Amino acid sequence: MESPEIAAEDSGLIGCFYGYSVTLASFGFFLLLQRLVKCYAIPDWLDEAERWRWNNVLLSLIHAIIIGVWTLSCFWLYPEITDDLIGIKNLYIYTAISFSTGYFASDSFDFIISGHVRERWPIAVHHVVVLWIFLYNLTHCTCLGYTIVALTVEINSVFLHLRKLMKIAKVRRENLAYRANAVATLLTIVTCRFTALGWVSHGIATSYHRFSAFYLYPLSVSVAVMWVLYIVSFHNILTAEFLSKDKKPESRAHSVDGAGPVANGTSNFRGKSE
Repeated sequence: MESPEIAAEDSGLIGCFYGYSVTLASFGFFLLLQRLVKCYAIPDWLDEAERWRWNNVLLSLIHAIIIGVWTLSCFWLYPEITDDLIGIKNLYIYTAISFSTGYFASDSFDFIISGHVRERWPIAVHHVVVLWIFLYNLTHCTCLGYTIVALTVEINSVFLHLRKLMKIAKVRRENLAYRANAVATLLTIVTCRFTALGWVSHGIATSYHRFSAFYLYPLSVSVAVMWVLYIVSFHNILTAEFLSKDKKPESRAHSVDGAGPVANGTSNFRGKSE
């Protein structure tokens, strides 16, 4: 098995200049993508608030798909990651973290310029903590393995964001695709979020002496908060989708099963920016 230490061909690239360059490029990529989505991929029957939310969630979905595949490929291509989650240095892994940092920065920027920070402050706080930890990883080139483990939660985020988009589009809960996605959401909360958080928690408990205090304290607090949030999220989705008997009928105006724009093929997306 190859050593988890930095490969010779990577040694000249891994570092702040490369990491921040990829982060900046990713930031610009998601800003451009945001503009394209706003111009061409927002259903025209949504109100202003829903248009912003659709745009934001769709970008989050794209990031989740890219990083979800990327993290899985990290473990497939470099199984030695698990030998030393703190000390491993690998350009492919480092680039994934840099790319994801750019997304969280662009999403935070979007919250600020759109005036949604106050109403979505829990997500804004989450992004600040994530950026703190990721930038520490990029600057000091350490704990990259644990960050990749943490990013496997994006696999679950794919289904969470799909669920949000379906709800915005007023897809009926009886719809087969909606039900399948609800099941996948719950399964991946357990297999991805709980597993990743448990892995990171174990690392904090057993290897805390290898972390700097500057990194350990915010990481420990964020992990404790995430345990609460993930459990609450699992309970809420399980209750809403499978245990609740209060199933209010969805409006047929925008339902994929009804006669609304999703079903009848009328103009669904705006062809130009509002």
